Amino acid sequence: MRRSNKGMSLIELMVAIAIIALIAAVAIPGLLSSKRASNATAAFANLKSFSTSMSAYIEKQSDQSYPEEIDNIGDYYTHLPKKGGYNYYYLSDVTRFIYYAYPDSLSNGTKIFFVDESSHLFEAGVDTENYLIPPTVNLFTTSENRIIEPNLTWEKKS
Repeated sequence: MRRSNKGMSLIELMVAIAIIALIAAVAIPGLLSSKRASNATAAFANLKSFSTSMSAYIEKQSDQSYPEEIDNIGDYYTHLPKKGGYNYYYLSDVTRFIYYAYPDSLSNGTKIFFVDESSHLFEAGVDTENYLIPPTVNLFTTSENRIIEPNLTWEKKS
């Protein structure tokens, strides 16, 4: 009596696993790159939206001053401290502000963004050595020098 082979041999199983691993090794870096790019695009769009919202808020204020807390702008903008792999922070005095976004891990993004009261958006590459350390901000310097640590080269995007 003859037995039928109704399964895979160990060799066939190992070949199938090797093929799946090879496909994953090729696909995963591309997917991570796409994820980082979409997170960066979303962060940039969030800061642009914030800038527009802040302009609308300031137009309605009689004293034309910026709020000390981001929650004080009410219906103009909904602040989420963390969204899409990026952390968002707002700092202000009555005459100036900075709203910045930086990734919470290198797998989520490799760019830092900020917008200030001039409505200019700036972008810089992440310091890969210190990316988990929140930036140090000085509100009393020119726009591109507002984030002083880590020392990054800022590019004006709009």
